[in-house]
Amino acid sequence: MRNASLFAFTPALIAIGFGVWAVSPANTPASPSLGQGIEPLQIMVNAKELPTVEYADYTFVFTE
Repeated sequence: MRNASLFAFTPALIAIGFGVWAVSPANTPASPSLGQGIEPLQIMVNAKELPTVEYADYTFVFTE
């Protein structure tokens, strides 16, 4: 009996969730036009004096 009420309640809860989602206003920012996109090449060209990462390589460690 308990599982039957759970299976009856779940679709109703899902339907309510979709209903709330459908009527909620979208607060997304406007997408930029094609002329205002990000140019990855310019970002890579202008990236100068970035900090370097020091990496300790312990691939071959021999102990006696």
